[in-house]
Amino acid sequence: MATYGTYNTPGGFKLTVYGLIVIIGFLAMFYMARSMYHENRPQPINAARAAERKSTRLELTAKAEEALKTSGWVDQQKQIVRLPISRAMELVVQGYANPEAAHANLVERSKKASAPAPAAPAAPAQPSPFE
Repeated sequence: MATYGTYNTPGGFKLTVYGLIVIIGFLAMFYMARSMYHENRPQPINAARAAERKSTRLELTAKAEEALKTSGWVDQQKQIVRLPISRAMELVVQGYANPEAAHANLVERSKKASAPAPAAPAAPAQPSPFE
């Protein structure tokens, strides 16, 4: 019969060292996770701050809803207006009765809206105080 040799198994001392290393690793991970939890714990709720945030949110929501439901100027110089959604949908349906004209109108309006602002007049040159 053939002998295949002895298997190199670690002795009792090596197993003890490996076990301690594994236990120390788990304890280190536990300590790091615990410290991250304590550092990032949510702060207690401040009632005054919560009321302020709620009122701000309600104010912004009311402004957004009002902007969606009413018409007004976006840029009066370029003659860009804001329309209510229902009216805008009606205009789109009416416009696309003739798709070629609607496309040409859309391209013309987008060029007008994206035109650069007029240049500011140049300030008069002032003499340098160092001359």
